[in-house]
Formats: sequence, structure tokens, C-alpha cells
Amino acid sequence: DNAMERIPFKRLCFMIDCSRNAVMNADNLKSWIDILQNLGFNSLMIYTEDTYEIDGHPYFGYARGRYTKEELKTIDRYARSRGIEVIPYIQTLAHIEQLFRWRDYSDLCDCDDILICDENKTYQLIEDMFSTLEECFSTRIVNVGMDEAKSIGRGKYYDIHGNCDKKEILLRHTKRVAKIAKDHGFDICMWSDMFIHFATGSDKYFCPDAEIDERVGSEIPENTSLIYWDYYKRSKKDYTNMLKLHEKLKDGTWYAGGI
Repeated sequence: DNAMERIPFKRLCFMIDCSRNAVMNADNLKSWIDILQNLGFNSLMIYTEDTYEIDGHPYFGYARGRYTKEELKTIDRYARSRGIEVIPYIQTLAHIEQLFRWRDYSDLCDCDDILICDENKTYQLIEDMFSTLEECFSTRIVNVGMDEAKSIGRGKYYDIHGNCDKKEILLRHTKRVAKIAKDHGFDICMWSDMFIHFATGSDKYFCPDAEIDERVGSEIPENTSLIYWDYYKRSKKDYTNMLKLHEKLKDGTWYAGGI
């Protein structure tokens, strides 16, 4: 009896962190692909902040164990032979602080670990990211991150543009990233917390009883899906209510748990 035939979801995905602490080498990643196939998973998401090769960016992931493009292609081919879709998970807004260690990228930092928005140099970098993804992966979906960027627009962006609405900055940025993705043939998914904050007006992410400003949801690009992440709840009701909140914002919510 094939476990793959019993999956009740379009995707049953496992995410491996290939950015923080140590980067799993390609051979070990193949071993994980075999394990996931045996467990009945049909997709694997690899989390790479800056740990993959980009043409013209020698310091992107330098000395961090980054994957070469050939390694990514090999991993993708191997996974497909096992019935596993490899989904790249990159960062296009926050959680990219390792990049800012290098002088070549210091002018791309808004503050903390956040890329500066509304600047062409930022979108050229993201364009180059997607060029690698298009060349190396057969999937047509990418996780672009964008979570936990509460200080967006409050650093170098503020010095250039003054006090701007953080929600509007995020929406403009999301639309530009989604357009770049579409031009390279991709749909995107992204963590939902920033949109939940702006749509509910709450600093809390887990606020299932909050009212949703549907105008925020209407501005999310068509080729963009939200991911509800939650590792803490103990009752089915809590998860159900948060899923309903997400569906009010945008159809087609993904769910991410933790193990």
C-alpha cells in the first residue's frame, strides 16, 4: 500500500532549516528525501536565507556552506525521482542579517535584519534570487518569508522617506516581489503574521476573535498565498478559529506546524 496515495492534502511538506547553525550538505539532504518518501510526504521546503549561489554575488552566503547551483539542481532531480517536490524558502524582507555583515550589502539594510523597501537595488537583488530559483528548481512555488518585520520602514527607510505607513510599505513590497516571481514563472507563499497585524490592527498574531480589514486582503497579489504558522495551541478550536480568520483575509491558506 503506497503511503503517497493516502495523503489527504495537495501538499504534505517538511521544512528543513538550511541556514542557521549548520547547512545540511547535499548528500544528507538526499537521505532526508528518502526518509520523507517512506513517511508519505510529497514535498520538502529548504530554508535558505543566503545559503545558495547567485550569479554576480560572490559574498551572498560566502563562507556559510551555501549550495551551488549544480547542487540545487541535483537535489531537485533526486527529489523528483522520489516523487518529492522541492520548494525553495528564501527571505525577501527580514531574517537576512547574515547578508549585512558584508560591505557590498550594507546599503540594503533598513534596520535590524530587514531589507530596505522601495529601493531599486533591493529589487535587483531579489530579481537575481529568482533567476537562480528559476534555473535550479522544477517547482513553480516559492516561500518568500516576509515574517516578523515589525520595524519595517523605521531605519534607513525613515531617513530617506520620513514617517510612512508600514502597512502601505509592506503591500508595495509584496506586490513588487510577487511581480518578480510571476515574471520568472512562480507563485509565492509567505508567512501571514505581518498581514494579520495590519488587517486586525493588533500587535498580537494569535487573535482569532479580531475583526479583519478586508481591504488589506484585497491588496494581496493573486499569485500569493498566506501561511498560518502555529506551534503552541492545545485545542482544535484554537486552530480552527485562526484558520477561519485567515480565510477572511485570503483564500487558500497554508498551515505550518512544528515538531
